[in-house]
Amino acid sequence: MKVIGIDAATWDMIKPHRDELPNFDRLMEECDHKTVTVEETPKSAPLWTSIFTGLRQEEHGHMDFVVDDELQKREDIDGTFVWEKMEDVDSKVLQVPSVIPPINYNSEYEAEGFGVSSDLDELEADRKKLIEKSKEVLEEDPEFFAVVFMQLDRVSHFYWNDKDLILEWYKKMDEVLGELLEYYDFDGDEPLIVLSDHGFAEFGEGRVQTLPEETPHGTLEGDHHVDAVMITKNVDFEIDQPEDVAKAILHHYGYDVGELS
Repeated sequence: MKVIGIDAATWDMIKPHRDELPNFDRLMEECDHKTVTVEETPKSAPLWTSIFTGLRQEEHGHMDFVVDDELQKREDIDGTFVWEKMEDVDSKVLQVPSVIPPINYNSEYEAEGFGVSSDLDELEADRKKLIEKSKEVLEEDPEFFAVVFMQLDRVSHFYWNDKDLILEWYKKMDEVLGELLEYYDFDGDEPLIVLSDHGFAEFGEGRVQTLPEETPHGTLEGDHHVDAVMITKNVDFEIDQPEDVAKAILHHYGYDVGELS
């Protein structure tokens, strides 16, 4: 099973530009796709935690990267990630941003800029580096593979009003998909999930404000929206909320999803 996360991807950019995003277009043609409207707080740290633990935010209690001026760590999260639960499954995981720096499992990777850079050159370097690391891991053919690309979220926060630049970065994410989907057989029965944790909109239009408008890195132009991207193939578990992703993963590997912790 393969899970590819693109933090902050929104249908509002993908659908109008399908002809310029050939890999998104192929996924939309050959896979099931829909909007998942997040019921809880649309912030990355709690959402990716729900996505990969199967717990709602009030259950895992992890709501931000920083609490009381301290960076949170894996041990601060009350919950078990799917790869920790699936002890008999060969799992490899890259860059799940529940915490900063992001979580890796059975793989080593160090993100450029600590995973939260706002420098475009640094973000591009990290995108390329993570593509190559992902391909290296996929060559090992793990039973379960998950990766999250965070760069689009950072670009969207600071450059949302520059739609030419935003589209350029959607093309870069489309390239990510093209590179990684070389390792996926569309004619086979392997489950595939491509998703975002939340969508994006102009600053102030979202249900909640996730960051202050003025930051040490500049003024924010965009912020999180509740409508997330969900694309699936060969997944026989209904995904209606972020926590359902973990349940779909566990269900595929024969684990009980009735009680998660």
